[in-house]
Amino acid sequence: MKETATDVNRRCNRCGSAVSRRFVRVFGMGDTVRGCLDCLPRNRLSSGDAARREDAPREQSLRAP
Repeated sequence: MKETATDVNRRCNRCGSAVSRRFVRVFGMGDTVRGCLDCLPRNRLSSGDAARREDAPREQSLRAP
């Protein structure tokens, strides 16, 4: 069976959008992604929010206001 870039079995746990295997590998944890480009802004994806559990606290930014 040929794998496509976006497999219908790979879905964002937050919004249900289809995501690619590569997206899960880069932004997720294990085989799970908890956010995607459809439901999270890019800055939250790059800070690791797609791999973070919903009940896990977000770390405070080290930047001064």
